[in-house]
Amino acid sequence: MIRINLIPVPKVRKQERLIIEASVGLLIIIAVVLACYFVGLSKKSLNDSLAAQNAQITQEINKLKAKVGEVEKYKQKLKTLKDQLAIINALQTGRSGPVRMMDELTDLVPRRLWLTTFRETNHKVTMQGFASDGPIVADFLDKLKSSKYFSGTELQTVQEQDQAKTELQKFTITTMVKYDF
Repeated sequence: MIRINLIPVPKVRKQERLIIEASVGLLIIIAVVLACYFVGLSKKSLNDSLAAQNAQITQEINKLKAKVGEVEKYKQKLKTLKDQLAIINALQTGRSGPVRMMDELTDLVPRRLWLTTFRETNHKVTMQGFASDGPIVADFLDKLKSSKYFSGTELQTVQEQDQAKTELQKFTITTMVKYDF
């Protein structure tokens, strides 16, 4: 036989079900809020550690920039010193080159030949002087042409002139001078 229960379900059972559902819902909400809180804390701690690393790296970069600045100062000092050495070497060459050239010139000047003027402008030398006769001037000209310090030697003028009751040959010679030996 079939039985049908026509007695209504008490309200208490319905309320129990609502209370259980509300409790479960509230627990889920609390769990979600707690999960969000802990995720936020972990993200904040991660953010703080990244900020600390960033600050440390920034300090290291600043230290390296200071070292780079020092290196640049040393490079500038090195460049200045190299420039000074180049100037000193140029002065040394300029000082010793003319001395060696003048030393060789004293060896080239024959007896009975006197230089009265020696002018140098932009490595072009003009020499004037007197000699007792023409062959001595020619000998001096040949010696200048064979010298390693002089090139392009040319006799400009030769004139006979009386000096203290003696006939002398007045001459003018132009030549180019080289100091880089």
